[in-house]
Amino acid sequence: MPRQVDHAERRAEISGAVWQVVNESGLEGLTLRAVAAAAGCTTGMVTHYFRDKKALLAHARSVMHRRMADRIDAMPVRHADPRAHLYAVAEQALPLDEERHLEAVVWSSFLLTTRTDPELLREHSVSHASWVRRLTALVRAALPGEPEPGDLEDRVRALVACLDGLALNAVTDPDAYPPDVQRRVLDRQLDLILEGNRTL
Repeated sequence: MPRQVDHAERRAEISGAVWQVVNESGLEGLTLRAVAAAAGCTTGMVTHYFRDKKALLAHARSVMHRRMADRIDAMPVRHADPRAHLYAVAEQALPLDEERHLEAVVWSSFLLTTRTDPELLREHSVSHASWVRRLTALVRAALPGEPEPGDLEDRVRALVACLDGLALNAVTDPDAYPPDVQRRVLDRQLDLILEGNRTL
């Protein structure tokens, strides 16, 4: 009697192959054939779960978002200082190690693709909105008093722009943006975002 296929397990295997291909060949090497070879299966098996390269890329972006969220959710709430907790969460978006560097490669490639693909843009917008909501709660907690809504939004957008810019530059020019530089810039930007006036 043939073994019953565990679709969740098979999808996880192919998902792992997607990240393996990205790690070894970059987004330009992400093809159905390359993923099938990495997963040790046929191209037909890959297309059973992912119809084309766009679906592979969307899945890789989804996994990236979930991996970062899982790391943050697994953090012990040990920071009595709300600023320290905000910093610890924010740096999860920076390519400070091999895992996060790969995530930043997927994110930056996906982001450029969304410019001409409304379907991928919608997916990005959902994940991005979730990230902004998380940062908004943390920035609000780290500010003295209750900020005005517009002021809070400006500060959060400034933080998002800082993180996105650092991640993109660290991926494209890692020698100019090593981890110690990324951490220093984030630390100084948090001072401005949390303590600056309305004009930042």
